[in-house]
Parts: sequence; structure tokens; C-alpha cells
Amino acid sequence: MVTRLVFFLMFVSFIAMLCPACSFASERLRVIIETDAGGDPDDEQSLVRFLLYANEWDIEGIICTRPKARDKENVSPERTGLGIVRRFLKAYGECHPNLVRHDKRYPTLDYLLQRTVPGYDGDAGVMLILAAADSKDKRPIWFMNWGTDKGSAESSMKQALDRVLKERGQAGYAKFKERFRLSSSDQFGEHTRRDPPWPIWIDTFRPELEGKRWYHRFSALTAKAGGFDLKRDCLTGHGPLGALYPTNTGLPQKEGDTMTFLYLVPTGMNDPMRPTWGSWAGRYGLNDKDAPRPYYWANQKDQWDGTNHRDNTLKRFAADLQNDFKTRLEWCVTEPKKANHPPVPHCQGDDTGKIIAVNAPSGKALRLSAVGTTDPDGDRLHYRWYVYAEAGTYTGQANIEVANDKEARLNVPADAAGRTIHVILEVDDSGEPRLTRYRRIVVSVLPR
Repeated sequence: MVTRLVFFLMFVSFIAMLCPACSFASERLRVIIETDAGGDPDDEQSLVRFLLYANEWDIEGIICTRPKARDKENVSPERTGLGIVRRFLKAYGECHPNLVRHDKRYPTLDYLLQRTVPGYDGDAGVMLILAAADSKDKRPIWFMNWGTDKGSAESSMKQALDRVLKERGQAGYAKFKERFRLSSSDQFGEHTRRDPPWPIWIDTFRPELEGKRWYHRFSALTAKAGGFDLKRDCLTGHGPLGALYPTNTGLPQKEGDTMTFLYLVPTGMNDPMRPTWGSWAGRYGLNDKDAPRPYYWANQKDQWDGTNHRDNTLKRFAADLQNDFKTRLEWCVTEPKKANHPPVPHCQGDDTGKIIAVNAPSGKALRLSAVGTTDPDGDRLHYRWYVYAEAGTYTGQANIEVANDKEARLNVPADAAGRTIHVILEVDDSGEPRLTRYRRIVVSVLPR
């Protein structure tokens, strides 16, 4: 059964790549986070950034698993997980009138409070998960467990799975599990490896490399990227939410849980169902320990800046994502005319922001076009086209001519037939800070 499921997923992916009319990552995502806020303050660090991206998804719930804050390590004046998260939500609510001027999709404070529940002292967290799964909304739900450390209640998702298996049987259990996608720590006991497997699980925390888990590398690679300065750009002069960003973590700006949702930020480059393609959370490959389940972790390397290393899968985008964070902090206090906003790349005549699939014959030139690209602030734009070699299946050299212009040409190699080449359009504006958005073209090379 497991093998048939994996083969089916691979077949669907293969067909999508061959179809020139196909687009990827088109739906607005439903998300739930489960946090043990009140322990290591890095959860609260990640929460600041998560709330600044609340406009990008439909947030179904925030589940707080820690009944009592950990003394000494966590210095919040609130001493329960729910109280801590509500404190951050209140700060978000004070910023909301200004945030919504920049993007009307930012949810209201009331909307978020209604969906924020304790995962302890009752079954509110379990009921929230069950309601999301059983709703008439057929979109899948991305679930992010940020860890349930010592002193936390058991994961509400683990409890929900236990209940569904007991009350609905194997068929109901399989149907329930199919509703979810994981970008998450694994806190679900036997359920992660109990059949059927999750449709997809992205472990943004592991494996260890040189003694460091993947999430331990986040701060080292991003903390000062793009000239970001925590005191200047977050803690002071940027409203009550940025001011709550904790600084007493072992690793400065640790944000150990941030990659769970950075993986989902729609930048025009990423598709969450294709972790090998790369995103602001790095690039992921199959975890051989769980084969043939569709479970992924951070075991990939990118050639970048003269090195070949796992860090490069995140480092190559570090300045872009930190500039974006800095800008959203400014949105909390700055009127739209005085703040920067990301460009809107058009690609091959398409303005949807979706990933584009095209067929191209080998040995021929493929025209690349960003004509129609706009910037909401009227900034001068800079274009760069490049081949993301590691994301495709063609291992040779594919050259792009006029790579720094609005229109360019990909010279499709004669020996690339039957392979894929991933072309990234990167568009930078000239605002302060510089903001970047992308488009990805997946080129399926046909025989000449």
C-alpha cells in the first residue's frame, strides 16, 4: 500500500512536469501551528515573524501546549503558553490598523484570538484539529509542530490521531491523515510511521551536520544577512510586536521554528509539494531512513559562492528573506507611501505568481520574458535569470544569454532531452531595503 502511494505521487509529479499548461502552488494554504511557547524563547521569536506573514495564509489555528512557563529560561511576565501567545497577538492587534494598509489580507486580532487555544487542560487543541479536518473546505491543511519540549502537554495532533484511530477505525484514520501536510517537528509517536504515511512530511529541523541540526543553522546564516540589525530593525521604533522579540536565547536570533513556515511563504519560486526544488527554508531531499514514504529532510547541498554545502540552500536567499522581515516590521509603523513593497514579476506573459511549466526542444533557444513586471512603489527594477542546477535533472551546463535583462534566452543543450532545467527569474527593486521576488520556469526538454 505504501509503495503504491509513493509511486502514485511520483507519477503525478512526472505528469505535471511534462504538461506545458500546468501551473504549481496555486492555492492559498490553510495552516495550523502548535507551539510550546513558554519554554525556549525561540518559539516567541518565530511567532513575531509568523504573525508578520499572517497575510499569506489562512490561519486555521494556533495551539499552545505549555501549561506553565519554564522558570529562569523564559522571562515573559505571562506564565502560561496561552497567555504568552495572547500577549503577542495583542501586540499584533495594535499593529494591525497599519499592517492592513499595506495588505488588506492581514487577519483581525479577533479572528486570530478565536482560533488560538490551549493544548492542555482539556481537548480544545484536539477539537480545533478535528474541526479543521472535517470542515467542508477541501484544501489540505499544513500542520507545523514547533516542538513539545519537557513540561509541555502531549501534541494535540498526536491526541487527535489517537482519537480518530479509536473512534473512526482504519478507514477514518486514513481519511483524516490525508487531510494534512507536515512542515514540522515529529511529535506524533507511532503515527508518523503508521500506515498510511502522511502525504508529505518536511522535517525542517534535521538531520545533524557537523554537530548542528538544520534549525540550529538558521541564526548563523540569517541573523545579520543584508545588514539586518536586531536592535535597530526590530526591537526599537517598529511597534509593540517587534519590541516583544526575545533576546535571551542560547543562539542569537535562534528562531528554531521559523523554517517550518518560511518553507510555505509564496515567493513565486517555491512549491511546498516539491521540497527538492528549494525555497526560503532551504532545499530538501528524501530521508532514506523512511523510504519509500514521502518524507524529506535537509540533506541537500547547493553549489553557491564558490562552495558546495547544505548551508548554501538557505544562505543564497538569506539577505532576501531578512530584508523582507525588516520591511514587514516597518509596515507596523510606517504609512504605505513611505515603506517598500515587493515587486510583482510577470513571466512568459503570466502574472499569477505561479510556477510555470514549458516544453522546449533540445539544441534550441528558449525565449525568456519578464515583460509586464511591475512594482507597487514605482521603483526601478533589476532582473536576473539563472539556472538552479540542483533543482533540475539535467546535470550539464545550460547557458542563459542576456541574463540581466528583462528578456533573455536559455540555450537548451542538445544532450538535455528527457531532462528538466529549472530557470529562476529574480527581480529586485531599488527600494530600501531591497526586496526580491521570483518566478520559476520548469523546462521539460524534448527531443529535437
